[in-house]
Amino acid sequence: MQSLPIDGLFYIGLGAIFVVTTLLGFGIKRWTKQGLLGFYTLLATSLGLFFWLLLWFQEATRATFMGTIPWVLNLFFGTVLYLIFIGVSFLLLRRKHQRT
Repeated sequence: MQSLPIDGLFYIGLGAIFVVTTLLGFGIKRWTKQGLLGFYTLLATSLGLFFWLLLWFQEATRATFMGTIPWVLNLFFGTVLYLIFIGVSFLLLRRKHQRT
C-alpha cells in the first residue's frame, strides 16, 4: 500500500482545517446572528490549528529528510492559501443578509 507524501498530508490537513473552522464560524454566525463573532471564532480556531499543522509539518519533514526549498515552498503556498481563506471568510461572514 502506497502512503501519501508528507506535503500531500499537509494540504489535506489544511483543507480539513478550512472545512472544520468554516462550519464552526458559520454555525456561530447563525446561532448568535453576529457575523464578526463568527469570524473571530473562525480566525482563532483556524490560526491555532494552522500553527499546530505547521509544527507537525516541520517535524514530519525533518523525519523524512525533505529538502529546504520544497519545505519553504510548501510553507509559502500553505500560508498564501490560509490568507486567502481568511480573506474570503471575512467577506462572507461580515455580509449582511438582506431580505426583500
